[in-house]
Amino acid sequence: MRLLRPLALACAAATAACAPEPVPAVLSFPDGDYARAFDAALEAARAQGMEPVVADRTLGVIETDARPAGSLLEPWRTDNDGLSDAFAHTVNFERRRARFEFVPEGFVSVEPAAGDPALGPATAGSDRAESRLDLSRHRGTIELRTWVFVDRAFRANQQIGRWSLSEQRYAQDPADKPLPEDESTRAPTEWTPIGRDVPYERRLTARIVQAMAAPPKPAEPATAPAPATDADR
Repeated sequence: MRLLRPLALACAAATAACAPEPVPAVLSFPDGDYARAFDAALEAARAQGMEPVVADRTLGVIETDARPAGSLLEPWRTDNDGLSDAFAHTVNFERRRARFEFVPEGFVSVEPAAGDPALGPATAGSDRAESRLDLSRHRGTIELRTWVFVDRAFRANQQIGRWSLSEQRYAQDPADKPLPEDESTRAPTEWTPIGRDVPYERRLTARIVQAMAAPPKPAEPATAPAPATDADR
């Protein structure tokens, strides 16, 4: 026991020394690094298997497609934060989707006044569209926030069997039938947001920090076009 105690203390000290530094929840950087940070966020999402579906450099928004979370039946997946997280994704069919938000430092959105009409999205080329914030031209510190949302597959009126999946049934709710005169549309989905995955957010932010700390790749020299030959003419 006397020999094991110093060994345990040495292992604990080595683990603490090798532990990664904490990643901030809000990443701040100068405006000159905005292009690199935006590209790093795109690559960080792709590295985790979440393909970006929205990438707006002007407004500073990146949204990714959803990716199913890894379960205990997929031991090669490393996207879970511990065994309990993997067990939760095994019992329930869940997925993740990421959102990256770039805003000027100290930015606060203006709340609409009560009674103001909803104007909707600004038309391209209009005065309201031209007056919007353009982060590609912003001068000053920019902040990045990473959000990872967890959705769970849920189907209403599901009746789970007690012994096997073959006993699973779905009840029919007459109130769910659309009215004949109802012309509204509603996206059919069985996904319900249940929360955020903060460790996954820190993982994506750490990838962005690592990519921005790396030296930029040198630009490839431009090659002169080959002269045309008689065969090409």
